[in-house]
Amino acid sequence: MAEALTIGTVSVLPGERKRGAIEAGADMAGRPYAMPITVVRGVADGPCLWINGATHGDEPEGAFSIFLALKQIDPQKLRGTVVAVPAMNVNAFTAGTRGDPLDTFSYDMNRIYPGKADGYPTERIAHAHWLAMKETGDLQIAVHSGGEHSYLAHMIFASDNPVSLELAAAMGPQWPLVFRSPVGGGNPSSMMGSLGKGGITVELGGNCRTLTRDFHTVAADLAASYLNVLRHYGMIDGTAAYAPNWQQGYQIALLAPATGIFVGNPELPFETLIPQGTPLGVIYNLYGDVLAELVAPRDGVVFGLRSRPSVIEGQWCCFFGVIEQTVDNLLPK
Repeated sequence: MAEALTIGTVSVLPGERKRGAIEAGADMAGRPYAMPITVVRGVADGPCLWINGATHGDEPEGAFSIFLALKQIDPQKLRGTVVAVPAMNVNAFTAGTRGDPLDTFSYDMNRIYPGKADGYPTERIAHAHWLAMKETGDLQIAVHSGGEHSYLAHMIFASDNPVSLELAAAMGPQWPLVFRSPVGGGNPSSMMGSLGKGGITVELGGNCRTLTRDFHTVAADLAASYLNVLRHYGMIDGTAAYAPNWQQGYQIALLAPATGIFVGNPELPFETLIPQGTPLGVIYNLYGDVLAELVAPRDGVVFGLRSRPSVIEGQWCCFFGVIEQTVDNLLPK
């Protein structure tokens, strides 16, 4: 008989789906801090894929997309294991804020991995999650969005190793933007890359797309991508689909040159090559005067745009991608 796989409080045998938590510390009433997880273990061996949502608490797309994907994964037809973490940063998710409002010293969970067993509260939570994932996971998808202030289009940051680039390609045809990220940084994907495993951070959704219909559309898009990953690795039946090629380069964060009201260009195409000088948005003062115009600094693509109108000089307005090369070799031959 196969041995049980134990992750956090979950102990699961082949063909089972179980719920539990990764625990780290306790509150004033002595209740453990619990990061909810669902583990689906297939009847046959295969890779272990972790899907992590809501590292930032104002990014709910990951959680909802995980719910949709789990409905379509049958442990009796699965080869390998899926570990689903809808909300890594539960306190932040509850508050609807980027980081835990009770922890101002390690506020951004996506910058502090692998965390510390004896660190600040968020560092301890990150450390507990990392210990569980590094021991069991082969592949990791960290799901992000523009949060409460912006919208981000299909964008993948892949740890700079072949395993991660293959995982990025496996997300499907709607993900042709794949930028390399250094391994060994402060986020879960880069840490997975440092172990020679697959780690990617995917960006889709955000504030201006949280109307009910758009929220469903974004979540369904993400869920379909997770299932495409499962098909690619032979974890479920079916044929995976891929982009014909992938664009690689680097991002530029375009900051507000003035304080006022930022209004984006309504005709601006996302994920499409635009020429230098293309209008991205305008900043007005409270008298309606134009204080500044934001334009494309060079040829490239827009994959993130501010949707919260109020802006202070120096705050983020746009994520702009400079394309250095187009490749067709992310998948193994």
